[in-house]
Amino acid sequence: MMVFARGLAKTISGGMKVSTALKNPDGTYHYVDVPSLFRFIDSRILGGNLSMVTVIFLICAVLAWIILSRHCWGRHLYAIGGNEEAARLSGLPVKTSKVLAYAASGLLAAVAGICQAAQEQQGDPEAGIGYELTAIAIVVIGGTTLNGGAGGIGLTLLGTLTIGYLEKILSINAVPEASRLMLTGGIIVIAVLAQRMRKR
Repeated sequence: MMVFARGLAKTISGGMKVSTALKNPDGTYHYVDVPSLFRFIDSRILGGNLSMVTVIFLICAVLAWIILSRHCWGRHLYAIGGNEEAARLSGLPVKTSKVLAYAASGLLAAVAGICQAAQEQQGDPEAGIGYELTAIAIVVIGGTTLNGGAGGIGLTLLGTLTIGYLEKILSINAVPEASRLMLTGGIIVIAVLAQRMRKR
């Protein structure tokens, strides 16, 4: 579905970025205004010290924490991740919980996409390539096991900050994209091996 959606985005956009600059018949350009929602998302508060994107991110993190730690659906997800068959035999709504999990993931991905488009003031069908690898690195560093059944939002936030600052440092030092990808993959391998050693 990810690959299909990316292809659909490229088809709709003609493989080009959708920007506020529109070309006139005479070759000149005129600019259209972005939606008011985009201006709100791209704004800053508290004297310009805090962006609305950060606020939205924190709201999503708090909601995820409440659902995972205080709601029965969150407990169902942990149980399914730990042992899906045992959860099913225990009478948990496994299929419904999994569908809701994928729906929530899609919703949060949509929120992230809107925030990125608002910040960049354009829609890019190529945006987000490789983000899935970064997301895996973040949650693994945060202690979420790839086998499921364990993890939490608090440590995932720590993983987000770790990868975010690492990306910033590499960007400042002009490290090539290929090297960044290799480093991210290496981090995932090391984190997974560390999890396996802990289990032993």
